[in-house]
Amino acid sequence: VQYKIVTVKEGTDRKKVALVLSLSGKIQLEDLPSEVINDATVYEITLENDLPDPLFLHQRQDLTNFSVIYQQTLRQIGTNHGKLDELHLFPAIPAPVAVVCGQELMPKIDPVLVVYDGDKRVGGYHRVLEVNK
Repeated sequence: VQYKIVTVKEGTDRKKVALVLSLSGKIQLEDLPSEVINDATVYEITLENDLPDPLFLHQRQDLTNFSVIYQQTLRQIGTNHGKLDELHLFPAIPAPVAVVCGQELMPKIDPVLVVYDGDKRVGGYHRVLEVNK
């Protein structure tokens, strides 16, 4: 599996950034909470040559490839936006990818990941977890 990083939306507030992980399913920009993304720059990691699919992980190398693009994305965000307090994360990912997202954080460099869960029963995306605090 190969991945790509796309800038979905340029924001007006340099310190407000969201990262969408559309791997198991496609997350639509209009579904994200407006209070988070109104002024935010939104980046997305998705599959390079395939549609998002819950069964996209087939071998260990697929996870390794994700780890590489995730690190590149975090460094690109740091270069483009400077030191952030928070990075808003909207994941549609399998559990092994979620583990990588937490493991790959550098506590002294990376911002707090504010993780959101999309649940229609509670009105859409809501904040559920902070990692690297």
